[in-house]
Order: sequence, then C-alpha cells, then structure tokens
Amino acid sequence: MNKLNRSPVVALFVRVPVPGQVKTRLAGGLGAGGACRLYQAMVADILSNIQACAFPLYLFHDGTERSVLPVAWVTAAAKVIAQQGEGIGARMAAAFEYCFAENIDQVILVGSDIPGLDADILVNASAALALHDAAMVPVIDGGYCLIALQRERYRSSILEEIPWSTDQVLRVTLQRCEECGMSVALQRPLRDIDTMADVQRYCQNPIAQAFATNQVLADLEKDGFGG
Repeated sequence: MNKLNRSPVVALFVRVPVPGQVKTRLAGGLGAGGACRLYQAMVADILSNIQACAFPLYLFHDGTERSVLPVAWVTAAAKVIAQQGEGIGARMAAAFEYCFAENIDQVILVGSDIPGLDADILVNASAALALHDAAMVPVIDGGYCLIALQRERYRSSILEEIPWSTDQVLRVTLQRCEECGMSVALQRPLRDIDTMADVQRYCQNPIAQAFATNQVLADLEKDGFGG
C-alpha cells in the first residue's frame, strides 16, 4: 500500500492562453491580445505565490495539448494534466480524484484570475484542514476561488448540481457541505477579474505583490486599455 503524502498539493486550473479564447469579456475594453496578456500575468503571479509557499503544483489545463502552454507554466509544475469531464464541477471533481488517487492527503484547488491569491492564503488553507474538513476563499461576486479538501473527507456531491457562473455558487456549495456533515473554514473574500468593471476597481486598489498583473495593466493603460 502506498504511503499517504501529507504534503499539500496545489491544483491550479488554467486555460490555454490564446487571444480571443481567454477572458473574452475583457476583450471589448482591452482587446483580445490585451485580455490574453492580462490573463498570463495573473497566472504568473499565482505561480510565484505557489512557489513561495513551496507546495507542489499540479497544473490542470483545458484542451488536450500541453505543448501549447507557456514553457514557464510547464516548468513550474510537478505534473501537467488535461482537465477531464463536462462542465466545471465535473472537471474539479476529476482533478481532486486524480490527486487523491495518488494518495495525496490535501489538495488546494485554485482558479487563475485572482491577483490577491497569495502564499499566505494557500498556507492558511492547508492549516485550516487540521480543524476543518474543507477550506474555501470566497470571491466578491458570490463564487469562490479556492477550495481545499482532505482525502478522507472528500465527497464529490459538494461539486454537483451547483449553479455555476452565478452569485449562488458559494451559498449552494456550503449547503452541500452541510448536507455531507463537512465543516468549512472560510477566509476573507477576494476579487477576481472577469469584466472591465473589475479591472477598473482593481486599478483603484491594486495588490502590491501582484507584480506581473500590475505591470501589464500599467502598460495597457498607457495604450488606453486597447490593443
């Protein structure tokens, strides 16, 4: 029997950065190329924070071809895996199950468009699992950007029948956890960047440690948020 790996693993969900296919709601204000540059910058900042907390990274990408991913993303990852399943809930469940099948005890699954998702939040999520069955970081729009789960307490039903892409995602997920008898530790809410309104709000109060994100936004602002 394989020994249980007590070291937390970060499962990062990313999209292949192709202009016109990532952050499409930003393309009207930033241009398809600008939206793609911003997305890559946000991923770069998250990768830096994962490296800072020294947790192994499993990179789960959309599509089937890893060769189109940026070299820096692949180099940063212990493993690079294509997402499996129809819909975000099924893909998240498949990622957890992939990791738990490798006898990993804690998996911290995160999204890739949260400049404020820093190393301390990742470390705190792992620490919270000593007292709770799950840990989550809400986002201001009603969803969440991080969910950390323990292998022995994992239940796929907490990811099923969720009204994804609505402001009810967090509420319904917490309800599913309660139904499964799972205790949840919540950290402070963060803001994701999906729309130009999000960009404007972020620029009013940028995250100091989000160096790549801030640089790209500064460059785009010089160009009038276009191109």
